[in-house]
Amino acid sequence: MTLNRFKTTIFAGAASIALLSACGPNPTAKDTESASEKIEPIKLETPPAGQLPDTVIPTAYSLDLITDPAKDGFTGTVEIRIRLSAPHARIWLHSLDQTIERAYVRLEDGTEIEGTFEGGLADGGVSKIDFADPVPAGNSTLVMDYRAPYNFGLAGLYKAEQNARPYLATQMEPIDARRMFPGFDEPRFKTPWTLTVTAPQGNQVISNAPLTGTSQLDGGMVRHTFAPTRAIQSYLVALAVGPYDMRDGAALPANTLRATPVPFRGFAPAGKGDQLRVAMDITDEMVDFQESYFNYPYPYAKLDIIAVPDFAYGAMENAGAIIYREAALLISDRTSLSRRRGVLRTHAHELAHQWFGNLVTPKWWDDIWLNEAFATWMSNKTMDAVYPGQGYDRASQRGGIGVMGSDSLINARQIRNPIESNADINDAFDGITYRKGGHVLSMFETYLGEEGFREGMRIHMRRFEDDAADVEDFMKSLADGSGNAGVVDSFRSFIFQPGIPYLNVETACEAEDAGLITVTQSRYAPLGSRIDADASTWQVPFAIRVSSPAGDTVLRQMLTEKTTEIPLDGACADWVMPNAAGGYMRFTLSDENWSALTGEFEALTVAQKLSYLDSISAAFRAGDVQASAVLDALEASATAEWDVAINSVKVAEGLFNALPDEDQDAMRGWAQATYGPVFEALKAREDSLDQNESLLFQSLYSALLDIGTMDEERQALAERAAAFVGVDGDPDPTAVDADTLAPAIKWGTKLGGRDFYDAALEYARNNDNQYERRLILQTIVANAAEPEMADLIKEMQGSDWQGQETWSVLQTSLKNKANQEVAWSLYKASFDNFISRTPEIRKPQTAGAVGSFCTAEDIEAARTFFVSKKDAIPGYERSLAQAEESGNLCAAFRSEKVEDLKAAIADR
Repeated sequence: MTLNRFKTTIFAGAASIALLSACGPNPTAKDTESASEKIEPIKLETPPAGQLPDTVIPTAYSLDLITDPAKDGFTGTVEIRIRLSAPHARIWLHSLDQTIERAYVRLEDGTEIEGTFEGGLADGGVSKIDFADPVPAGNSTLVMDYRAPYNFGLAGLYKAEQNARPYLATQMEPIDARRMFPGFDEPRFKTPWTLTVTAPQGNQVISNAPLTGTSQLDGGMVRHTFAPTRAIQSYLVALAVGPYDMRDGAALPANTLRATPVPFRGFAPAGKGDQLRVAMDITDEMVDFQESYFNYPYPYAKLDIIAVPDFAYGAMENAGAIIYREAALLISDRTSLSRRRGVLRTHAHELAHQWFGNLVTPKWWDDIWLNEAFATWMSNKTMDAVYPGQGYDRASQRGGIGVMGSDSLINARQIRNPIESNADINDAFDGITYRKGGHVLSMFETYLGEEGFREGMRIHMRRFEDDAADVEDFMKSLADGSGNAGVVDSFRSFIFQPGIPYLNVETACEAEDAGLITVTQSRYAPLGSRIDADASTWQVPFAIRVSSPAGDTVLRQMLTEKTTEIPLDGACADWVMPNAAGGYMRFTLSDENWSALTGEFEALTVAQKLSYLDSISAAFRAGDVQASAVLDALEASATAEWDVAINSVKVAEGLFNALPDEDQDAMRGWAQATYGPVFEALKAREDSLDQNESLLFQSLYSALLDIGTMDEERQALAERAAAFVGVDGDPDPTAVDADTLAPAIKWGTKLGGRDFYDAALEYARNNDNQYERRLILQTIVANAAEPEMADLIKEMQGSDWQGQETWSVLQTSLKNKANQEVAWSLYKASFDNFISRTPEIRKPQTAGAVGSFCTAEDIEAARTFFVSKKDAIPGYERSLAQAEESGNLCAAFRSEKVEDLKAAIADR
């Protein structure tokens, strides 16, 4: 889809005026006075459904706000410098949930033209101002005085409380800046912003630019004035007001690219400032690496990182003032190793956005994938540089493999997805954008070479600094930097269509020196899918490892056709590894070739092992390989490197959960025999494990408690969990460490009955650790017996709990398989109450609950319910379609492959 398809078309006369005005200097009001008398001013009648008309361009904002976190709303004045290509009798803009008390335009000579505001004329707060006299072409200032409520759905300028203290924070992306101020809320508009914020004394006030001064006002109010920002888009404007702890960090030191230090601070809710230390201590090293990679200095005048009491996302990359969910930034002795790694990756991700996304911005939301995919890939690259040897070099591949389940759906979207409604914008923030996009970028870096790929990034930063770019611009930069123009068509094939290339690789040997490899590509489709597997082809940067009597080699070729033949020079293959470079693809082989590859498993690189394990388990779900071959692969991978072994046990858990309850005991013995020895070996030296081994140890422990035969360990862990939450006295925080908290609460809930439930609920209620609190609540509802599960669902609708906590508990309740029918009944009865408190970004995702069901009857009943509630969850359509499809695929797999799996386990 081109941008023009989703733009509002301006009638021909207005377009001609715009074209003529672009050919020379911008006219002044005086210059155009006579013209405006002769030319009919633009007055577009139909509200623009997508992009605003391009005849009005904002060039600078000045925003003056009066805020008080203790109140329910705020007041503001926004002055927007605008440039009109022609006279306008009407201006379209965005405003949501605001009362505009006055709107007018101030001309260059001081003349004021009064306007009449009318809001809510199209989805997303599209509004208009009609003027008493036409506003002439050229430069002027649009001024609006307004008042607005604080949002309580974690969007725009929103309010949250912690420990009875009120805080304000912002979340503008994608289209919620219009909740905080009226304006032109689109990513293509990049301007300087100057903020002035008045707030009660005793509050921290943080925004994008450095503070230039404060002044004491009457009534205990303080006026904070900030410097103008570098040009940024509206969704990057940031504000936080409240009793935040502040920690001054050492300024990011000057370096060869940047002559001056960058002021650096951290903020956290009151009492939590010390938990900023770990992230703050590593920031300068991360920034230094990214500056060096881009060959471009950190772009903004200062850097603040801000943990806020409640946040809908993980974090938001606001220029110079990054806002994080507490659990995505703060690290304490109650932070698990896996969570700690996640915090630092998120931090590296948001820092990377300061270049890719902030300095260079997408023109429109269909290219938001460039922001997020690139920051995902860059965060892994940064972590590998800062923490070498900890597996971050494979993190993009692991992430891509992790999202292939979503990309296996007929309702999967492509990476660069057309934007035809506001709901499509929200759809773009998902695993396809982040993890598939990151894996695809990693694949092309490997294909082009690290230096060529990096040079493309550097060219892109310089070409489009402080500007907006689209996918065509990006691909040209990549081609120019790498010197490989042919990469563009291949890149297009991965970002402009959904799905996973599925390569059927066959080997033949007509003579001892006449080997042949035949590769046929299709789109991966699991059993029960309606995907037309033959309707898609890709240009695949293919690397196949071939072992033959002539040696071990990697052959590289761009696959451009449906079927490609690759002759082997002078030999026949003993075995082949079809994804030798860890690219975004899956493959399948003949039974003989699978067996040969499994037999040579130890000879594979770690990236190849990850691809092999994913491909054979996917081939099983597609009906192309037998369960016995998958079990062989799992046994071979159980003793492999830490991340391979973790993926192995995850596949085993998926198979275990697909079995009927009565057939699971047989698999428990196999799982214990396969993974138990690895677990016991790690346990024997638990105190000396390195980070990677510790991650594997915790994964095996949690998994074997579920799918193994560790009855005594479950009971012992449940007893420690009881001590932790204080079943028989005060809670003991030493009873359970952070790494085992999730399984401890799970088995405490399963084995501890009502006493454990009461103690755990009280522990969560009094806990201000955002991550721990939510983990406890979700784990209880997913594992509790019927009475406790029902009580928790009712409890969560009270005032002690945040709306996002209520939403997550209700969604998770449907994963309580033993009591799913009761959970669903309570879910439906509670829906209207909890959805009214649900954050805006979560509402469309609510229909994803349909994916918790695995029978056609249950799926259809759930689908019907969510359709009946569509007005409360606008933009739900894709979530519903994907969830319904996932449920149906679950049913198809159980119908077609469970007997094969049961037989394979019985034969072990």
